[in-house]
Amino acid sequence: YIVRFPLAQTLPLALLALTGLGAPAAAGSAETTALPAAVPEAFDAPHSEAPAEPGPTLDPWAHEIEARLQQLALRSEPEHAATRGRLTRSSASQLDRLLRVASRSAEVAITVRDLDTGAVLFDHHGDEALNPASNQKILTAVAAVELLGADYRFETRVALHDGTLYLIGEGDPSLQRDDLESLVAEVAARVRPGDVRRIVIDDSAFSERRFGPGYDEDGPGHSYMAPSGALSLQFNTVEIQVSGTRPGRPVAVSVSPSCAHVEVHASATTGRGSVRVQTSSAGDHTRVDVRGQLAAGSGTVRVRRRITDPGLFTGTAFAESLRRAWRTGDALEVVRGRVPDGALEIAVHRSTPLAEVLASALKFSNNFTTEQVLRTLGWRMSGEPGDWDNGARALERFWAALGQTPDDLAFENASGLSRKGRVTTRALVDLLSLTVEADREAALLWSSMPVAGREGTLRKRLGSTGGRVRAKTGTLRGASALSGVVVDRKGTPRLGFSILLNGRIDASQSRRIQDRMVMALVDHVR
Repeated sequence: YIVRFPLAQTLPLALLALTGLGAPAAAGSAETTALPAAVPEAFDAPHSEAPAEPGPTLDPWAHEIEARLQQLALRSEPEHAATRGRLTRSSASQLDRLLRVASRSAEVAITVRDLDTGAVLFDHHGDEALNPASNQKILTAVAAVELLGADYRFETRVALHDGTLYLIGEGDPSLQRDDLESLVAEVAARVRPGDVRRIVIDDSAFSERRFGPGYDEDGPGHSYMAPSGALSLQFNTVEIQVSGTRPGRPVAVSVSPSCAHVEVHASATTGRGSVRVQTSSAGDHTRVDVRGQLAAGSGTVRVRRRITDPGLFTGTAFAESLRRAWRTGDALEVVRGRVPDGALEIAVHRSTPLAEVLASALKFSNNFTTEQVLRTLGWRMSGEPGDWDNGARALERFWAALGQTPDDLAFENASGLSRKGRVTTRALVDLLSLTVEADREAALLWSSMPVAGREGTLRKRLGSTGGRVRAKTGTLRGASALSGVVVDRKGTPRLGFSILLNGRIDASQSRRIQDRMVMALVDHVR
């Protein structure tokens, strides 16, 4: 069994396969694996003299990604070179009328393609790059599964060395409190309290940056602007519950998960006003402020707010859970560091496959998930700590491998929370076409897309389609997007479409126009 952790790298794939520690597990639910207490031999090979002129070597993941990029380049042909076709007269007429309405107050681009023949059925400014808002997540998700594999799993490890527990993160965006509790249970069963002096968090797989370009590091701590880190928990947010008591008395406040990293400062009272909850950075802590008044009898108010240091948040939550499992007094000290060579792994949590992890990004438009995935892609491709810079280079390489035009993409961050991001509807339809090709890794994203009238951000839209539309939504001030696929009555994907509106048009009007356009496409498929 392997006992070393090469920092910011993964071990050779053959060795991982032999040990079973780093290789992807079978598709299915997340799992926590306990490792044996004894290690037969260390990973280090016997010392040998280095060659006089060593050639360059690639990290195994970098090598794998390079091979995948080459395969993509060999297979890919620009879909926008396809022949042109036509929508039915009725559907085309409806789109033309809706375009005239939308164009009075917004820039509009729309592309519709027959997914069977590749023929472009309708195109209006399809080569004009507009702000895609959260439709940027389509690119991030497709690139990630194509380059890492749809069954890629994130791992969170616990190791022991010389009286110190090491909690090591690899960027898992899906780690939740129950997952952390499972790790704690394994540790508590294998390690005695007196054998451990402290906990060290190792989040060096990512750079020290926590907020990507386009994110606001100030403000009230909105959950959709949560920071990113290689060791993260619960989307790097806390749930804050505020309950009223007697009039004029202080409110009751609780935070989940409870940990030493989060400090609560509550001045709110029970009264007739409104309560305000925000989080901010306070040195090495996240400060929760609860101000104002909460109306008596109004019940419990639940608010999600972001934390400020993902690693310390996760580490202190782990320490608190371990304290409870051991039934000891104070939680262990938590500091940041790196796991040393020879540390013994005692538990590993593996996420669900990447295609399933991305459901939170596609189905529910979770910004945090896509930023974590981008940084993971940058880490694996470059061998350097994951960042938005090497993540952007990975997306650019993927874009080029698909034969896309560089001018069709302006990238700022992975989620689309950006005023600078730009992409064309033509390119978005190209990406969506990959999700309906059976032999593509991207095909496994199909089940992670919102379903009209049923699931995700489309749950309350296009209900009359009978679930025949899967599409990604996107909304920013001044930008609205809807890109997806229309299926026939048998569930076969028939049309790929992308609709982007930018300008002084409100979100509700944009959605009405987009929904009517999609209904015209559903009529065409009938």
